Amino acid sequence: MSYKTLENLRVLIVDDQRPFQLLLKGILYSMGATNIAFVMTGEQALWKCMHGSYDVLFVDYNLGSGKNGRQLLEDLREKKLLHPAAVYMIVTGENQVPMVVGAIEAEPDDYIIKPFSQSVLRTRLVKIQNRKKQLAPIYQAMFDDQPELVIEACKQEREQAGRYHSLCGRIQAETHLKLKQYDEAEALLSETLSFSRTNWALLLQARLCFEQGRFEESLELCNEAIDTNRYFAEAFDLKARNLLAQGLMAEAMEVISQAIVISPFSISRQNLLMDIARDMDDVASLVQASKQIYEITRRAARQEVVHLLNYIRTVIDAASRSEDLNQRNKYQQEALLAIHRAKREDTVIRDFDFELFETLCQARLESLSGQQYLAKKTYATVSDRVAAQMAPQIDPDNPDEIPPIPHCAADAVLLLNQIGEFEQASALTQNLNKVNGAIDPILQKLFSEQQNRSLSRQASFNELNKQGIQFYKESNYEQALLCFEQALEVAPMNTGSALNFIQTAIQMMADPKRKKPLELVEKCRKTFRVVDNMPLPEHHKVRHQELLQQFNKLKEEKRYSR
Repeated sequence: MSYKTLENLRVLIVDDQRPFQLLLKGILYSMGATNIAFVMTGEQALWKCMHGSYDVLFVDYNLGSGKNGRQLLEDLREKKLLHPAAVYMIVTGENQVPMVVGAIEAEPDDYIIKPFSQSVLRTRLVKIQNRKKQLAPIYQAMFDDQPELVIEACKQEREQAGRYHSLCGRIQAETHLKLKQYDEAEALLSETLSFSRTNWALLLQARLCFEQGRFEESLELCNEAIDTNRYFAEAFDLKARNLLAQGLMAEAMEVISQAIVISPFSISRQNLLMDIARDMDDVASLVQASKQIYEITRRAARQEVVHLLNYIRTVIDAASRSEDLNQRNKYQQEALLAIHRAKREDTVIRDFDFELFETLCQARLESLSGQQYLAKKTYATVSDRVAAQMAPQIDPDNPDEIPPIPHCAADAVLLLNQIGEFEQASALTQNLNKVNGAIDPILQKLFSEQQNRSLSRQASFNELNKQGIQFYKESNYEQALLCFEQALEVAPMNTGSALNFIQTAIQMMADPKRKKPLELVEKCRKTFRVVDNMPLPEHHKVRHQELLQQFNKLKEEKRYSR
């Protein structure tokens, strides 16, 4: 390798400290670099790479409030902006375990901690360049997403028994697992482990055992890997999955919590924490993991709004489950703050009807504060827009493309169930199930959990409403009215039960043999508020108009007294 390591190569320095830019520039000039570009943020670096190709990138881990070095690397890979021979080196002053492990897990070509000498940088860079050159066919096949070619190139390199024999074995084994070629993976890993108990082989063999349901064997391998390296976060992850698969929730939570302390910046790790926390009904951990996923992805390439929505949904769900008033208020405030923050930083929500989502969240929070009527009234202002989401427009240029799931319609279901409009929630859910595509897994779990928690409430409501209808058919209006009144205590905003109450009250008021106390009239008038000016299914709308006419006629005739 020539002394002029960087001669004729395009170099990009991404660092928000001008003095270090100049220092690194001097070092790189001595290594032959003459084509050097500088940017101070991850966003600027991404733009540069979208408009030109770079051979070597030196990227600081912390880049202010924007993308960090790990997120930039993920962006560049996602968008295929790093050619196979390019070198990506994270250069940073961070030496804390979470930062270091988090950066290493992203698998840059190297990670070097400031301060460093020129000779150290040159040695590390030359080493990477030699590897990239020797394994060029493998890196090219990986870049082109051609796993079979990756395996073939790895086999050819391993046959030469060169210095990259172990690395190629790891890449080949990972590719076999990706393709679910378990026999081939096991043969290769068994051979490797018979010579050396390397951590990568232990982890891949543990993964293989886990995917085949051999949990005890997988656990033993995870423990061996952790004993070798106590910062091996991926081994902790897999150990937690094994424990979870065996129903050992508390043990799984302890292990995944250790992994989070070591490296909290993995989305899959935070999702695993959410799964375990949900099974253990650990609301605080559930909220924290959801927030962390949003923070991780907020500056990433896939700035999917779903992570923000799920964070806010999870916080509101936590508020609904909290029996402590102060804790409930805390979660409600957290949801409001998250909404206001998202509106200030509109990058993620730019192509999403966030105003509609915000209104539905507002209604859910109003309901949690005991303002059931206000919650239903708030929903009435956007019900037409929710209905419109159920008929997604097909892109004429891409008629075969699956329309996106109408997120806000799902939030409307959560709201309707919360305020006791079970019939409307059920109808909307059925329509949602007809939409192509799949509802986000976290949202689906929120659906299921809400449904499970409200089963007894719905059963109580349905029984009271059913008894009321039976009493009404038997002309036992006093008992019918009592049942409908109790049903409304369970679900105060339920349209069907409100109309049943009104219909029964009108029957009692219209009977000339009965006394018609003004208290009954007032109750009837208040119950009308549940349905007046509200979005109603057609059959309820017709019934509401008929009952309103009957009630007004009775009032005009003054056929009631104290």
